Amino acid sequence: MSVEYVEKVYNRYSSVYDLIFGKIFHSGREKAPELLQLQPGMQLLDVGIGTGLSLPELPRFCSITGIDLSQKMLNEAKKRLKKLARDNVSLHKMDATRMTFPDDAFDRVLAAYFISTVPDPVAVVREMKRVCKPKGYLLFLNHFQSENPILGSVEKMISPLCYRIGFRTDLNLKDLLQRVGLKIDRLERIDFAGHWKAVRCINEK
Repeated sequence: MSVEYVEKVYNRYSSVYDLIFGKIFHSGREKAPELLQLQPGMQLLDVGIGTGLSLPELPRFCSITGIDLSQKMLNEAKKRLKKLARDNVSLHKMDATRMTFPDDAFDRVLAAYFISTVPDPVAVVREMKRVCKPKGYLLFLNHFQSENPILGSVEKMISPLCYRIGFRTDLNLKDLLQRVGLKIDRLERIDFAGHWKAVRCINEK
C-alpha cells in the first residue's frame, strides 16, 4: 500500500474520525501523559497527530509539534487548537518516513494509534529514533498482533482486508522493535481485553 493511498484514506476519514475513534481510544490518550513523563520546557513530537484528539490530555507547559500526512486531518486539528486556545502547538503536513527535523530535536515522541496505519512502520520508527534525543522516550499506543497463535493467525489473515480501510492487524511488536533496535521499557494494556497496548521505549541510539 502506498503513502498516497494512505493519505487518500485519511483525508476521507477526516470529518468522521472523531465520531468513530474518539471514545474508543480515549483511555490510551489519558494514559499517555503519565507514560511520557513530560516536564516544563520539553519538546514533544506527536507523529500522526490526526485531528488532534490527544491534545486535550497533553500539558500546556511543553512545546508540542504535530505532523500528519493528511491535510484534511490537520485542518480538523487546527479547529481543535482554536477551541482549546492552545498556543504551544505547531502543526505540519509531513511524511513520517522522511521528517525534516534535525537529529535529536525532541525529548519525547508519541505515536498514538498510528504505527499500524503506515506502509513502512520500520522506516517510521527509525525516523522517530533519529529525531528523539538520547535517553528520550518513544511511546506507542497501538494494536499489535496477538501472541495467541489462533488469534494471531486470524489477525494475519484479515490484515490485507483491514489495510484497505486504513490499518493493519498483523503488526508484530517484537519483530518491529528488534528491527529498529528498541527494547520495551514499560508495557501496559489500555483496554479491558488487552488488544490495545501502551509501549514505552527509551532511545538508546
